[in-house]
Amino acid sequence: MLFASSIGEIAHPFFIVFAWLIERFYSLIPNYAVAIALLTLVVMIAVFPITRKATRSMMKMQLLAPELKKIQTRYKTPPGTPVAEKQEARQHLNEEMMALYRENNVSPTGGCLPMLLQLPIFWILYGTIRGLIHLKTFASAKAALASGCRPILPGTSGKSCIQPLYINHSSSLYTAVIHAHGKLMAFGINMADSVRTGGLTWAEKAPLIGLILVAIVLQYVQIKQMSGRNAAAAAANPQMQQMQKVMPVIFAVIYIAIPAGVNVYFIVSSIFRIGQQEYMYRRDPHIRESLSRLNARTKATPTVIPTQGREQRPKGFFERLLNPGALQAGGGAPQGQPPAVRGNNEGEVPLAAARPQTAVRPVPHGGRGPGGSPGRSQARARGKRPRKPRT
Repeated sequence: MLFASSIGEIAHPFFIVFAWLIERFYSLIPNYAVAIALLTLVVMIAVFPITRKATRSMMKMQLLAPELKKIQTRYKTPPGTPVAEKQEARQHLNEEMMALYRENNVSPTGGCLPMLLQLPIFWILYGTIRGLIHLKTFASAKAALASGCRPILPGTSGKSCIQPLYINHSSSLYTAVIHAHGKLMAFGINMADSVRTGGLTWAEKAPLIGLILVAIVLQYVQIKQMSGRNAAAAAANPQMQQMQKVMPVIFAVIYIAIPAGVNVYFIVSSIFRIGQQEYMYRRDPHIRESLSRLNARTKATPTVIPTQGREQRPKGFFERLLNPGALQAGGGAPQGQPPAVRGNNEGEVPLAAARPQTAVRPVPHGGRGPGGSPGRSQARARGKRPRKPRT
């Protein structure tokens, strides 16, 4: 409880700033969703320099990945190494890595900063919206009337009333919230409601669910844009790519529990990030240079596709039926086709040509043993056990 109150005191000035911005925008355009969207644009523009710096740092980290791997290989300790030697090797490893970061002016945590900034902004906006519909409850209806709290909410026995926080009582926003009994209606949606709000019908929940679906789709568009522009990062860290695909589904659980006004923030911020990434990848000289070097390095690295193994076999029944040549022993390429090689570099050796071939001994007597029967050497060359003559 003490920890929560301390955080509330620290965040209180931010609640006032966010509420003041919403109040200013609402006085210009009396619509809660538009006011929250304009607030989101102000926040995203304010953090844009940090986002751009983090993107540059992330690109540089990807360029330094081969050097970092060499350093890690150099100080890798074999099993059974004494603890003191392991600690010394780890210390030298950290020193060389930090020296490499300093030489290239790279921060290893810089790429995570924009994502970390979303959490406090989301929490402050959530607290601001909850403060706008703050419900004050008294011990009795008489105490509520004596305090001058107006209007008294119906269904509360005259004990509760809406008393917005963080905004001026003479503002148009304060008056609108009071007259609407704490409802922040915009485009037929109460921005203070969530899918989990009690007493809502499915007709009232439908637009809230629609906001959640839009937020999830925009996150997938953003991920697709990043992986399409930076193919090197997708190829270097497939685990991270899989994790990014799951993140919107995890965020969907949060979207269900938060007010619709906060979902508007996520929708507008995703749209802004899509345009922001497009601008940085096209206009920022540092990011464009790093991106071209990463893509050139990816193209210059030859990748040989294995032609034997389970991954090359047709996946479905109809695919196997239409392509019977692919169903050879070992699941390799169809007969008569060379193994596939990815890349345009000269000197690449197909996988089949790189394997040493097993020599087969010549069979004397034209492949037959004495008496015209197949010899042992021919049978062994075929991989079969020779038959014993019948008696």
